[in-house]
Amino acid sequence: MALELPETVLFDLDGTLVDNFEAIHKCYNDVMTLMGLPPVSYDKILKAVGGSVNVTVVKLAGEANAPTATRLFREHFPSVMYHGLRTYPGCIEILQALRARGIRTAVYTNKDDANSKKIISHLKLDELVDGVFGTNVHPWRKPQPEFTHFVTSTLRTDPRRTVMVGDSPFDIQTARNGSLAAIHCVATGSHTVEELAPYQPDTVHLNLAELQKAVFAL
Repeated sequence: MALELPETVLFDLDGTLVDNFEAIHKCYNDVMTLMGLPPVSYDKILKAVGGSVNVTVVKLAGEANAPTATRLFREHFPSVMYHGLRTYPGCIEILQALRARGIRTAVYTNKDDANSKKIISHLKLDELVDGVFGTNVHPWRKPQPEFTHFVTSTLRTDPRRTVMVGDSPFDIQTARNGSLAAIHCVATGSHTVEELAPYQPDTVHLNLAELQKAVFAL
C-alpha cells in the first residue's frame, strides 16, 4: 500500500528548521544588561522560548519588567538576529524532497513575521517554501486556532491533509487546536525526545533527517 503523503507541511522555525538561539540568547542578555537585571543562561532561554516574545520575557524578566523588556527586545533583535544563525542538518534536504513530490511547505512560527522572512531570505530558503507566517501582523499566536485557520486559508490547503512539524508543546497544541492531520516533532530545539513524548505527538524524532525517512519515506 502506497504511503499517503500530505498536501502541505507546516514547519515551525526556531528549533525546527533553523538554530537562531545564539542570537536570541545574546539579544535577551543585552536587554537584561540595559535594564540592570542579571544575565540569563543559554539553557534557561532555550527552555523559555516558543510562545513569542511576550510570553518569554515574563519568564525571564518578570511580569513588572515585561513591557519594557518586550519593547527593547523587538528594537534590538534585528541588529543581532544573524548572530550564529544556521539551518539544522536535513533542513534543506527535507524541504527539497517534499517539494519534489509536489507537497507544499510553509514556515509557521511565533517569531515576528518580518524577521522570520528576513531569516528565510538570508539562509536562501525562499525558493523552498510557499509561505512564511509569523506574528505581529495580526492578533494571533500559536496555539490559537485562528492563526492556523489563517495559515491554511491563505495557502488554500485542507487542514485534514496538512501536517505540522515542530519542536515544542506549543506546536503540538497548535496542531490539535487547528485540527491538523498530524503533528511530528523533532528534538533539535527546546525539548528532548523524553520531554516531548508525554504530550503525545504522532511521532518524535531526533532530527529532520530521521523524520524525513520515517514519516515521509523520502
